Amino acid sequence: MCPTKITDGTHVPGLLHYAKKVAGENIRMQMLNVSSHYPAGILDEGPPSWCYETRYNGWNAPPDVYVSPYWKQFRAPAPYLHYLLGILYIGLMSVSCIGNGMVIYIFMVARSLRTPANMFVIGLALADLLMMAKTPVFIYNSFQLGPAFGNLGCIIYGVVGAYSGLGSAFCNAIISFDRYRVIVHPFSKGGMTMTKAICMLFLIYIYITPFALLPAFEIWSRYVPEGFLTSCAADFFMHDFNGRSYIVGTWFFGWFIPICIVLYCYFRIFLAVRNHEMQIKEQARKMNVDSIRSNAAVNGSSAEIRIAKTAFCVILMFLFSWVPYITVAFMAGFSQPQLRRITPVVSMIPAMTLKASACFDPFFYAISHPRYRMELQKRLPWLCIHEKPEAPTANGDDLSKTTEHA
Repeated sequence: MCPTKITDGTHVPGLLHYAKKVAGENIRMQMLNVSSHYPAGILDEGPPSWCYETRYNGWNAPPDVYVSPYWKQFRAPAPYLHYLLGILYIGLMSVSCIGNGMVIYIFMVARSLRTPANMFVIGLALADLLMMAKTPVFIYNSFQLGPAFGNLGCIIYGVVGAYSGLGSAFCNAIISFDRYRVIVHPFSKGGMTMTKAICMLFLIYIYITPFALLPAFEIWSRYVPEGFLTSCAADFFMHDFNGRSYIVGTWFFGWFIPICIVLYCYFRIFLAVRNHEMQIKEQARKMNVDSIRSNAAVNGSSAEIRIAKTAFCVILMFLFSWVPYITVAFMAGFSQPQLRRITPVVSMIPAMTLKASACFDPFFYAISHPRYRMELQKRLPWLCIHEKPEAPTANGDDLSKTTEHA
């Protein structure tokens, strides 16, 4: 018997074969936990297939957690990547807690270090510890391969991250301003007091509160899982005015202003130190001597130069911490969909650079300073720190002493 034909000339057995093929493809797509609404075209442009599972991103997300459609088009990262990130974060958390914990301990027990300038260093250490307070959530999510704490856990994670990240940025800015005030204008009438320092720290957190709390109530942007779905941040894939204005506002008021303060203050410090050295050399030339300063004064000047040099490391660290985050945010919020190359793996780089800054801060701002190391040697001798006592100054170089504390 000849097979029956339909109007377009296709044999029925051929049509049945095509229908079975389509049904099999639908079953395969269901097994991959992805619908046809999220095409897999971008997947071939990302990292190699061994970085991913056969399941798609968001396969184990709780029902109350909103996962951006952008992340759902990627296959879920392989479990070993989650585990590696979890182990890496355990190391970062340990280093940060030890370093910042020692800073707070020494500054609190050493009366000589309890100065208004050092209150800003303590504020920075507290901000870094706050940043690490959410790390156990990330570690637990990493070993659970997804957002195990639901939407509420994501919101709390985002709020803590905004307070600690922006708070750390402004603490860097206020430390640079205090050093600028002491070195460039050492004889200004308005001195820094403990009350002023504490009030300035409170004002910082009042200033950044809208950026931290408004997304929690979905008034201005919202907190959603990012990349691996184990950490949460503002939704950079909201392409309306609400989402994009949050990106621009956070960039300008939360990052651009602090980095401008840091750059301006340390540039003025560098100019002040250079001009001071030029004046000393000119005076020595007129007197026909090699140097007009005593050894103690030379040591004091070298301390100021050391702080000026450290400034450049601080700026580089600041840029290293924030530039990847800002770059990914603007790429997600403003680039065309076909031009985006933000894979789940790439999206985790900014999160790691910010966490790394919490490990670097205590070494740049405290452990590198001789007076802090002296106290550390006295109170924690098992660290085997061999710091020489400072030579007493004959002329009372207050400027150098203050910069040492700063």
